[in-house]
Amino acid sequence: MPDLRPMERGRVAERVAAEIRQYIEANGLEPGYKLPPERIFIERMGVSRSSLREALRVLSTVGLIEVRHGDGMYVAAATDTWDPSPKAIFDATEEHALRNLVETRLGIEMAAATAATLRASDDDLAALQRLVDAQAQALEHDADYEWQPLEFELAMVEITGNTWLYEVEVMLRDAWVSLSGGLLSDVGRHWEWLNEHRAMLSSMKSRNLAQVQRLVMAHLSLERFEEDLKSRGSRAKSGKRARATKGRTAT
Repeated sequence: MPDLRPMERGRVAERVAAEIRQYIEANGLEPGYKLPPERIFIERMGVSRSSLREALRVLSTVGLIEVRHGDGMYVAAATDTWDPSPKAIFDATEEHALRNLVETRLGIEMAAATAATLRASDDDLAALQRLVDAQAQALEHDADYEWQPLEFELAMVEITGNTWLYEVEVMLRDAWVSLSGGLLSDVGRHWEWLNEHRAMLSSMKSRNLAQVQRLVMAHLSLERFEEDLKSRGSRAKSGKRARATKGRTAT
């Protein structure tokens, strides 16, 4: 099985999706071709089953592959017709793009948090705890750590077992990245978000549904997102003015 490489650090599922697309392109695979089974991709790329399945959901959602349960995975469309950008689903230039995205996230994540609180097993919640602990460890000690947008939320949705919620959340994650751009590295809210995730998880463990729902609503604050985007925009304009002034001085 040529043209598959082990994954490096970063947004693993996104890299897996890109690698599978490249594999299809490099081998000239036409629609209807059956892809190797999941275990082959997992072994050759050195990724987890959850990362692979997230990548497959993304590729299936945008129409590149078709997953036939009990039969396998098939190429569904020629790669030159596939638009992998979030703009195929979400227009970041729309007048109310941020409000629409936050409201949609609220609906999906409220449903996911409710389902997870009601039916997540102790093992599921322990896995979420390991994720939160790993994020805290990385923020504390790894200067090169890159915060993965909606990583906690996707993990929370996954433990509900609701594949429809998960597929929508993947699209929302990609839309959020397209809208926020460099926001994640600019606003410095990583610890704030992490502590909010910790509070959600603690309430899930105690099966306090009302508290979990309140925490989700507070976490998805439209006002906070608007403030951060405005702040980033002001810094970007200041940076451009500074570079322009420096350029004039240099000449």
